[in-house]
Order: sequence, then C-alpha cells, then structure tokens
Amino acid sequence: MSLKNVGMGVAVALVLSAGSAVAADSTADTGTITFHGMVSTNTCKVSLDQKIDQNGNDFDVTLDTVFVKDFANALGATSTLGQKKFSLSMTGCDAATVAKASAQFDSWAGTTSNEGGMLVPASNAQGAAKNVNLVLSNDGNSATDQIKVDQTNNTQKATITDGVGNLFYKVAYTQGQGWDSTSNPVTAGTVQAQVAFTMIYE
Repeated sequence: MSLKNVGMGVAVALVLSAGSAVAADSTADTGTITFHGMVSTNTCKVSLDQKIDQNGNDFDVTLDTVFVKDFANALGATSTLGQKKFSLSMTGCDAATVAKASAQFDSWAGTTSNEGGMLVPASNAQGAAKNVNLVLSNDGNSATDQIKVDQTNNTQKATITDGVGNLFYKVAYTQGQGWDSTSNPVTAGTVQAQVAFTMIYE
C-alpha cells in the first residue's frame, strides 16, 4: 500500500559550494548555486470530473445556491440540499504497482469537523453563513455511506483498469450542531470549506 498526500508538495534543495586549491583572492567573486528537484512515485494523475487538463491537485466544487427557508427542518447526515456530485479521476496509473485506489479526507486550512464527521466552515470568515455545515458522502463503486471527515473514511475503492479509475462523491448542505430553528437558526451568507485528500494505492 502506498500513500500520496495531495495538495502538499515537498521540494528538495541542494546547495553546491565550489572550492579551490588556490588561496582565495580578496577580490574574487564567490557564490552558491541552488538546485531544485522532485522525485515522483508516478502513481496516478488525479483530476476532478475527468478534467485531465486541469493543472495541480487543488480543485473547486460549487454547490447550488439555497435559501434560509430550506433549513427550516433538520436535515442531518442524509441531506440532499443543494447537492453536487463530483468525481476524482485517475489516469496514467502504473499498472505494475496500482490495482485499487481510495481517498482519505481530512479538514484543511481553517475548516474543521464535528463529532459526526461533517465539514464545519471557518466561523471567522467575513460574510459567512451561520450554522451551516457540509456533509460529504460516497456515491459509487458500491459505496454510498457518509464520509466522516478527520476519521478513517477511505471506504470506497476504485479498481484501476488499463491505468484508469474513478472515485465518485457528493456533497450537500446541512445544519450545524448548534442549530435550532427558533433560537439559533441558519443565517444567510457564503459557505466555504476546504478538505484535503490523500490518495491510497494498493
């Protein structure tokens, strides 16, 4: 099994210092040369919804706009409000080393999670909606369970065939844990949450 943490790159820098067998002249120019490089496992190229021309591994998923009145009743972990489906597509996988792939999801960049594994957007963001969480779920490869963020959640496995595979997901709005329709309702505003995924290859 191999892990590939997506969204964080590690660069290795080497500094080469040139020396001389001749005594240094006080007027000689000296300096250093820094070489930057990276060694890749060359497992799979990951893209969002088969947009294989998209650069990097940072993706955007935009949910539909919804209204405060849509949160009048408890939605819970099975919410479909504003739901958006998306996939992580893998291409160019090394057939000799990769037969299956899954993804582990963890909160990122100010986003947190609650005990139920829902994504909790940063509360200090200007203009943010109040008491709104996001629920992430599997939506393919015989898996439809909720993905509980920051817990072990790589339950969906994609079979890699001819170097290609897909993982299918969906995300929707739901209320925050402190929500109450009367005393602590949802308020209007923007909703933005970030999650990091780590690819796991078998």
